Amino acid sequence: MTVIAGLFEVTATDVVLLILFIYVVYKLFFKKHPVIEPPTQEKVYQVEKRDMTVEELKGYNGVENERIYMALNGNIYDVTRGKDFYGPQGAYGALAGHDATRALGTMNIKLVKDKYDDHTGMTADDLEEAKEWEQRLSFKYPLVGRLLAPGSQQKWKRKWKNLKKKFKKHLRNDLII
Repeated sequence: MTVIAGLFEVTATDVVLLILFIYVVYKLFFKKHPVIEPPTQEKVYQVEKRDMTVEELKGYNGVENERIYMALNGNIYDVTRGKDFYGPQGAYGALAGHDATRALGTMNIKLVKDKYDDHTGMTADDLEEAKEWEQRLSFKYPLVGRLLAPGSQQKWKRKWKNLKKKFKKHLRNDLII
């Protein structure tokens, strides 16, 4: 009987070991997992599809307007998501709000022009390089529209007015009969 009583004696060391054991089991199996919040999504902007002149495009440079547009091979892309690259402080910030075909084709950002560029004088290799840049951009950024040559907007306005006149004339003729 004394042997059995000796088994049930509890010393201070036993109590400390028991508490330590319970603590370790609690930490291993009942550990609270940190709450992981889903990443916040970027603002989703609805891109207004429209053609622009060089003067209109200049307004979309990340300074005057928070949107950043860039033209390449006559197509305008919304590169706002890449504002770290194309924003005012970015490596390609000089391209924002401009036609970047010549600059990217020749790999010389200093060749960006403030006026319409018809790309004359560019070599076939430069044009091919610009097309490769456009392929990369078209996968990453939405197309906004086309870059209009000077005077092309006036030409379309004249055509529209002529169409409206013809339509009104036909309407009047149909009503008279």
